[in-house]
Amino acid sequence: MKQYLFACLLGSWSFVASAQASADAPPARKLPVTFGLRLGLNQSNTNFNMGEPKPVVPVDTKWKTGFVVGALVEVGLSDHLAIQQEYLFSQQSGEVSNGARYQLQYLSLPLLLKYRIVPRLAVVAGPQFDLMLKAQQELNGQTTNITHDTEERGLGATAGLEVTILRNLGLSARYLQGLNHVGIGQRSAVQEFKWQSVQVAAELRF
Repeated sequence: MKQYLFACLLGSWSFVASAQASADAPPARKLPVTFGLRLGLNQSNTNFNMGEPKPVVPVDTKWKTGFVVGALVEVGLSDHLAIQQEYLFSQQSGEVSNGARYQLQYLSLPLLLKYRIVPRLAVVAGPQFDLMLKAQQELNGQTTNITHDTEERGLGATAGLEVTILRNLGLSARYLQGLNHVGIGQRSAVQEFKWQSVQVAAELRF
């Protein structure tokens, strides 16, 4: 009986000591999460000279203006490092020498690694996944829907800088290089290009 009471008392002391140690231990650090909105402009180029097979005669192209709007979520990993996921609606355009202009709308999902160099300046880089929503071609004053004749999926690599202007307001500048070929047309008539884009946007964070 004494041995049983001693064992119970010892167990109680062990439980109290363990509970006290847990109470004294510092709480686990929660990862900071920030939400925000993005609104900006992009200058894009449908570079057909990067298509496969490459054209025999280089294709003269022009950079055209589009826009981007959407939301972002930033999860802090440390004082200098974070992951930023964005959900964007992006309109990109391009024009070739024969006068044909292409306008494509995408659901864009950049997944960025963000490194803060100083409190107001950060570098971002990572992949961007695109899903085409609509595609149009303008030629000789006529607009044609080419959504079903255009490659729907896109993959690119993007990198740039973010500058904090005010506490919740910042500006960002990025360059995007398309990695996959975007085909327009069907079968033997397919023409391919890769996207190139420069984007400037304002970011409002909450």
